[in-house]
Amino acid sequence: MAKRGKRLGKTFIKALSKLGFEKGRILDVSTGAGEVAIELAQAFPEAQVVGLVLSEPLLEMARASTAEAGLSDRLSFEKGDVQAMPFEDNSFDAVVSLNTLHVVDKPVAMLDEIERVLTPDGILAVSDIKRSWLGVFISLLRTAYTSAEAKELLRRSRLRPWEFRESFRSFSFGAGKSVDSLLKG
Repeated sequence: MAKRGKRLGKTFIKALSKLGFEKGRILDVSTGAGEVAIELAQAFPEAQVVGLVLSEPLLEMARASTAEAGLSDRLSFEKGDVQAMPFEDNSFDAVVSLNTLHVVDKPVAMLDEIERVLTPDGILAVSDIKRSWLGVFISLLRTAYTSAEAKELLRRSRLRPWEFRESFRSFSFGAGKSVDSLLKG
């Protein structure tokens, strides 16, 4: 399992636990090979976790890792686009997203879709890399958003009230109950 995915999975687990999350449905948006989703399923044994991924090879990797971890009864993966999710309205109690905002064509559509699938009392936790001068050396950082650009995307979306935090390399934002507690996690 990728070290970064495991570490950030633990960050999401800590945040959700701090808010009293124990059971319900969790969506891991753009789950990749499923590392964060697996961490969430292991941490919340009464939760159903769904990972959404667009790539067929990553979908197969995530399903194989889930079977290997013995979590297939509570963790599933769906193929789909984060900008037009194949889920019903109000169908997830928590949504997490790791490093997805900067890679989608229509980030506002992604945020609007998250709002659509999140229950009225649901919790959202997002973390993404931040563009910085290091982009001169690291090409991935050239595609990321600055904090100001990310906040503008949030303002343009239909997302419920949110809180924004940033560090040197990344930013995070949350929405839902007690977002301040969520982001201090």
